[in-house]
Amino acid sequence: MQSTEVTTGRRVAVVLEPGDEVLASLTEACRAHGIRQGFVPVFSGAFRTARFIAADVPVDDQEPPLPHEVTVTYTEGIGSGTILWDAEAGTPTPHLHLAVGVKNAAAAGFAGHVLAAETHYTVEVLIEEVVAPALLRVPDPRAYGIPTMHFA
Repeated sequence: MQSTEVTTGRRVAVVLEPGDEVLASLTEACRAHGIRQGFVPVFSGAFRTARFIAADVPVDDQEPPLPHEVTVTYTEGIGSGTILWDAEAGTPTPHLHLAVGVKNAAAAGFAGHVLAAETHYTVEVLIEEVVAPALLRVPDPRAYGIPTMHFA
């Protein structure tokens, strides 16, 4: 377990409009406001499509990361995440998890790591900037090599 105090900076509200790609739009909002890292405590709205690392059938072994992705359409949901600076790409990078209900399937639920999503009606997001410490993603062999957050 790791923990540290963080110094927060500004809060930026972002409203995504129909057709906006979620991850690209949040990256652009961070660039526009000079935010390199932060948290996303509010992430809610309607999605025309959402592509996740998730499961739509039972898996044999639940311990390792899921081996495939799922795309669902016409959903509404809520999530949260982080934004960390990707030094190699030179850009802030959102990492979001989302839980949605599929409208045309009696609100059947899906949840997972967002790979891509398109706004349907609106998506509302609050970004809370973290000024210090630097937040890093470091591959963790204990987590199957998945890059996890660490503090500089």
